[in-house]
Amino acid sequence: MTLPEEALRFRAAMGHLGEAGKNPEPATAWDLMPRSAGPYGRVIATAGDVARLARMHLAGGVAEDDTRVLSEETVASMLRRVVDSPDKWTVSADGWGLGWTLYDWDGVQGFGHDGASIGQYGYLRVVPSAGVAVVLLTNGGGARELYAALYRELLAELAAVTMPEPFGPPDEPPVVDLAPLVGTYRREGVVITVTERDGAGHAVYEFVDGMKDFSEPLEIDLVPVSATVFAGTGVGAAFSEDYMPVVFSRLEDGTGCVYIGMRCGPKVA
Repeated sequence: MTLPEEALRFRAAMGHLGEAGKNPEPATAWDLMPRSAGPYGRVIATAGDVARLARMHLAGGVAEDDTRVLSEETVASMLRRVVDSPDKWTVSADGWGLGWTLYDWDGVQGFGHDGASIGQYGYLRVVPSAGVAVVLLTNGGGARELYAALYRELLAELAAVTMPEPFGPPDEPPVVDLAPLVGTYRREGVVITVTERDGAGHAVYEFVDGMKDFSEPLEIDLVPVSATVFAGTGVGAAFSEDYMPVVFSRLEDGTGCVYIGMRCGPKVA
């Protein structure tokens, strides 16, 4: 379901927000996304629901009661890589199919998806070769750290998967020319301003327009990993284990862009 009035018929967990070390507070809003987002987001589901969705895909599109939900051709097409992922760290994905994020864990193939609303985060990882699907739904706290700890252990034990080590800068970060990256980047509802302060990179991630009340602006220090990949600080444990990947790239027409949270902001100034 996608509406809060539908969820009222069931036990539902509220999202919680707060600083580390303090008691979390219930989020003051359920969702800031418009009703039109229903087809691609705002979905309310249990962990069991998500596991059954994964099982249906592992069974080639057939549900537990033998009802065919998707054709085998559709299931296969969703697992076919359509595009490589410029940011291979935020959701640890190497590429994208039609909806699924796709993973290559040292030769072991997998698929899944992450999702979030206000104070709530969800993670699904599926390993077809082992017939394993692991679902984690949370309603607050350091979700990304919890995901990493649980999935590293469970996927290793159940599916012989070695997940990547936590993303972060090297002990001695490289020296990077920041001048080509400085500027203003904008996507729907977000403006990202990249500057250079005393030789170090800095970004301000600000919600605007219809999303202006989503959060206070985020101040992010950029620690170089490479000439185009940076480890961003100060974003919060819900989104990353320690550092948020900030990846600079170019669109097909040559326009500069930056990926934060897997979302692309083209350079506008």
